[in-house]
Amino acid sequence: MSRKREAVFMGLGILAGLALSGPAAQAADYLTARPSSQTFYIDGQRTALTAYSIGDSNYVRLRDIGRAVDFGVNYDAATNSVYINSTQSYQDEVQSAAAVTEESVQAVLAQLKQIYPTGAEFPAPYRSTSGGPYRQGVHCSGWATLCSDAAFGDLPWRRINRPSWEQIRSGDLIRYDNSGNGHVVVVVKKTDEYIKVTESGMNNHARWGGQYFRWWLEEQPHYISYTRYPQ
Repeated sequence: MSRKREAVFMGLGILAGLALSGPAAQAADYLTARPSSQTFYIDGQRTALTAYSIGDSNYVRLRDIGRAVDFGVNYDAATNSVYINSTQSYQDEVQSAAAVTEESVQAVLAQLKQIYPTGAEFPAPYRSTSGGPYRQGVHCSGWATLCSDAAFGDLPWRRINRPSWEQIRSGDLIRYDNSGNGHVVVVVKKTDEYIKVTESGMNNHARWGGQYFRWWLEEQPHYISYTRYPQ
């Protein structure tokens, strides 16, 4: 194993230890995820990594480290296990359309709710590479795209103008005009009467638990949805 990989694995062990140590009574605010302002270097070269500061420690996605340092990271959905292979080169995970279900999307959104509870600031600007409709990465569209990318990976986007209620599914983005420049929300769950959503305002903070009634949405101008479920 190279020295670079040894250092990374040692760092992962330290982060795991920090995450498991300390009194459980420390306040939730101390564990709130915030974008890290620190700069990262690998072998002296500045490296762009999306990092979050939680409890005075930096947390970076394992896949991002694997890509930067070149070691294998694989996920086994059948056993819900992550495998790190120090002798294997990194390969991007390809999201299978067949593997995406409303249940899998809801599970991802539930994980995001733990990381970004209501009032938590999400990393903005969020720069998406999935080719979606919103790329400025701030406010409601930045949060909506972050949620969508987390749930659907690189699956293609599809726009539906004035969708029927039956077409709306968990993870879809719903957009409508308002007194500003429009608003977009993420569907968490749908009933016959309303959708429960997660959304963000102008302050780049996540909000959960909002409800939008079917009759109200269907009356709004420029009412559209963006979905990434296969046809």
